[in-house]
Amino acid sequence: MIDKITLDKKALGALSSDTRANILKSLDIRRMTVSALSKRLNLPKSTIHENLDRLIDADLVKKNNDGNKWVYYELPEKGRRLLHPHEMTKIIILLSSAALSFVGGIIEMYWFIKSAFPELELEKEEEIVPLYEPEYLIFGVILLSLGVLFLYLAFRMRKVKKETKK
Repeated sequence: MIDKITLDKKALGALSSDTRANILKSLDIRRMTVSALSKRLNLPKSTIHENLDRLIDADLVKKNNDGNKWVYYELPEKGRRLLHPHEMTKIIILLSSAALSFVGGIIEMYWFIKSAFPELELEKEEEIVPLYEPEYLIFGVILLSLGVLFLYLAFRMRKVKKETKK
């Protein structure tokens, strides 16, 4: 189940500023230093620093000092979910669509085999006239291909989401 985003008084206060909202959007692109944010938003470093402190206090931004010379700021999970609340929903829909496409493709393939080899069903000795129906094969291949495509898209979105967490 997808966690809900809980906004407390601090978070709502932090989001009440256009500057802080622009900082969040900028950090959604990539992690940045105060200097990079200052340059990108065309604001003094002191203003950026003051707004970052407020966002950190609300747990919407994380300060990351990996022992480097520079201090980077990035979005934690709470900040990402705030900016992209329906990301998991898209992945779930793609996975569901992939499953349905696979099931539909397998059913269509079954009907194709059944139409191509009717002798598999007959118990009596009768003359067999194959009723080869290629549309079952075509629909089956299309549905299986869509299933593969949906799976690829879902795992790619999941991979991108994991990479942006780092």
